[in-house]
Parts: sequence; C-alpha cells; structure tokens
Amino acid sequence: MQLYDVCTKRVYEKDGEKKAKWYRAGFMKTTDRGNIYIRLFNQPDVDLHVFERKESLPEIQTKD
Repeated sequence: MQLYDVCTKRVYEKDGEKKAKWYRAGFMKTTDRGNIYIRLFNQPDVDLHVFERKESLPEIQTKD
C-alpha cells in the first residue's frame, strides 16, 4: 500500500516576498490490488474512489 497527502496551497505575501502555506486536506492511498481511494478531511466518513478514465462520462440531463 502507498499513501499520498492531498494538500491545498494558500499563497500570501510577507515582507514583499510571495510565500506558500500548505495544508493537508486529506490523503490518497493505493492498495496492493491496485485500488485507489481518496479521503478528504472536510468530508467525514466519505471515501472517494479514483478510476482511470477510459471514455468520456455520459452527460446528465436535467429537467428545467
């Protein structure tokens, strides 16, 4: 299994110099079987599954 940090970046200026502050927003993991999951901290108890895009997704039709 491999773990990756999912981060957000806030750019700010201090003493006339641009700096970046990184925040850990969650993590992504890949399993030995090749499954990929993302867990975001602002979405508790929700796992997002990542799939390789093989074709475009169908367009969702909404009623007006």
